[in-house]
Amino acid sequence: MRLLFLQRLAGGALILGALLLATYAAAFPVLLPMDKMETDFAQLVLNPHWLWLAGVAFAGVLLLAAGFAGVYSRLYSTAGWIGLLGFVFLELAYLLQAMIVSWEVFLYPVIARHSDSIALLRDKLIIQDKLVHGFELATAFAILVGTVLFCLTIVRSRAFPRYAGVVVFVGALLYGLNLTMTLAIAGILLHALGCLILALRLFRPPAPADGCA
Repeated sequence: MRLLFLQRLAGGALILGALLLATYAAAFPVLLPMDKMETDFAQLVLNPHWLWLAGVAFAGVLLLAAGFAGVYSRLYSTAGWIGLLGFVFLELAYLLQAMIVSWEVFLYPVIARHSDSIALLRDKLIIQDKLVHGFELATAFAILVGTVLFCLTIVRSRAFPRYAGVVVFVGALLYGLNLTMTLAIAGILLHALGCLILALRLFRPPAPADGCA
């Protein structure tokens, strides 16, 4: 199977993943009762829109992880150890993020439906747990390191538009820092835009002069 065909498949995964995450980011604050976000998180999980939104995010994260493997395949000959480390940490970040979202898909609804366990969500006992918090910090660290190194490789490369690396970096940074819900959603949308730009380039054959500047 030709590498270009696989890279185009990865481009398709990037496009679909970006569209799914953009849908999630746009619909989340509109369809869910955000006024309950801080006081009773369980009401968000019990909302009929929660499950499909979390499922969309889960699929989007997995597709982006596959898509960035195709991006790295276009860069690997000139990426060096910085690009390799960036790719490894970026894939690790997507894996950890997928694990977090899998809780929202498969565990949170079960917890919210039972009166004996709903306090875990209502009172944020899960989110505030030290181990869970540590897991989220590890995910944020992987996002930061992977995004910085991998986007630096993209910016230095002639294989993709340099601004694509900047857009992906800013989007991932805003999401990874998670300072406010608004900024996190804006980060997801920017990250999705950067992924679309990378995907469109993957559909084109690599130019003979592609490489690091």
